[in-house]
Amino acid sequence: MGKSSVWLGVVMVVVVTGVAARAATIPGWRRSEAVNLNHRSVIPCIESDDPEPWCDPVLGCLYLTDDWFHSNRPFNVMPNSREHINTRFMLHTREKPAIHEDVFITANRSSVDNTTFDPNKPVKFIIHGFIDTGFLGWLREMAEALLAYGDYNVVRVDWGGGSLPMYCTATANTRVVGLEIAHLVNFLIDDYQLNPASVHLIGHSLGAHTSGYAGEKIQGLGRITGMDPAGPYFTGTPEFIRLDPSDAIFVDAIHTDSDPIYTLGYGTDQPMGNVDFYPNAGHDQPGCDPVSIGIDVIQDIGEGIRELAACSHGRSYKLFTDVLQQPCPYLAHECVDYESFEMGRCASCGEDNSKCAYMGMRAVEYSSPQRESVRLYLDTDAKSPYCYYHYQVIVDTSHPKEAEVFVQGHLDVTLYGDNGELLENLRLTKKHERFEHGQLKYFMFKSHIDLSRVIRLVAKWRYDDSLTNPGSYCWALLCNRSLYVRSIQVAPMDYYPEQNRLNHKHVLCQAGREYIKIKSGTSESLDYDESCVFSIQ
Repeated sequence: MGKSSVWLGVVMVVVVTGVAARAATIPGWRRSEAVNLNHRSVIPCIESDDPEPWCDPVLGCLYLTDDWFHSNRPFNVMPNSREHINTRFMLHTREKPAIHEDVFITANRSSVDNTTFDPNKPVKFIIHGFIDTGFLGWLREMAEALLAYGDYNVVRVDWGGGSLPMYCTATANTRVVGLEIAHLVNFLIDDYQLNPASVHLIGHSLGAHTSGYAGEKIQGLGRITGMDPAGPYFTGTPEFIRLDPSDAIFVDAIHTDSDPIYTLGYGTDQPMGNVDFYPNAGHDQPGCDPVSIGIDVIQDIGEGIRELAACSHGRSYKLFTDVLQQPCPYLAHECVDYESFEMGRCASCGEDNSKCAYMGMRAVEYSSPQRESVRLYLDTDAKSPYCYYHYQVIVDTSHPKEAEVFVQGHLDVTLYGDNGELLENLRLTKKHERFEHGQLKYFMFKSHIDLSRVIRLVAKWRYDDSLTNPGSYCWALLCNRSLYVRSIQVAPMDYYPEQNRLNHKHVLCQAGREYIKIKSGTSESLDYDESCVFSIQ
């Protein structure tokens, strides 16, 4: 199927689409006879015609109205009991990190006073999703990375008692977990004068929507980050069902597995925040192919099996953690689509800097937080460090009389940065490309190397005949295989704000020459010079 998440995909498809068929095979079953779903049952995910409200003396009541039913959400049930879900909060601070020694915290003064919780410091909640628990390694690693990044109160949330086994029951339980988080935060606001704007909920999969439910109950909540928000039962639904920009002052989302569930995607392509990041187009992440994961299975059975289950889906929390640990900026760009981004058409951040944002912790620095559903793209690698530096290259071709109307072939470049870094023999053309003489040709490439300002470029051109296209044949006596170039502009895309990017953009040429002729199979060097002419100024 082209996806690595085969096992969990089978489970999800069965859970999401097969419940009604299973229920229909039970002799004498009627919707009105559904069991009390506040307890485990042999027939989970079968809703009652007239469900009783879910009520708790501390958290309040939840109701299941007709508004919850949607073509993308065919089954709705009431949550399990609060005791069954058993939501727990584990606190970490720099004074007592206790990454592997859990310190539990509750909405109780004696509980809080016996910890190192400091209401004057920001609070970061990490919330897992379906079939996970709060004790998995990735939550501990993120907590540790957060504490290294800033002086925070970090809270791991465990709701493993309600996150399995049936997906539709787990989706219902997220509403209770949202109430639990809101209850704790509001207690800290009331009793410890915690500023709600300093609270940041970081949720993966179902945890993203859990954060949204919590945000509805916390007046002035600062931020929610949705790490690959779950798609099944949420995509296309009303805002009160899913994560949306109204759930906090600022909402950002990272989409890494946005294919629909029938192609084994567990996330969603639908924007759900003020800004939504789509690394590698938001699906099929690098390194998540079966061959790469097979190596992980051999090296680490536990992690390898997990990768087989949901590699792209889990990449979102790995990227969020990596952002905390790497100096690379992880700057993403707004673009009409990913294909245009890959072609180098979206390098600018705009005069108001609203066309770019940092993915991860610094997303909150976005210059236009009042906007919603802004799609931003970037590329990442298969392994940590995941971050790439992106570069736009524009070849400004010339069309003298002796040049052909167009030539096709491969263009390789070697780039020299003003910081001493070097990038050798980079192929700009992914396949043989057609260059129309007298027009601009756009490219985008990425590298782990930060070149800063490119001060020299060596371009190697090779004309390429296509055996399947006789019209491309170029005989030496009948046509000119050379590529004619006026100048080449190289613009690093990861410098921000826009003026900083413009300060790093250089135009390279051979000073004093209107154009250079690069014969097939040869190289020419171009250098930065303020006199270089470029078609777009």
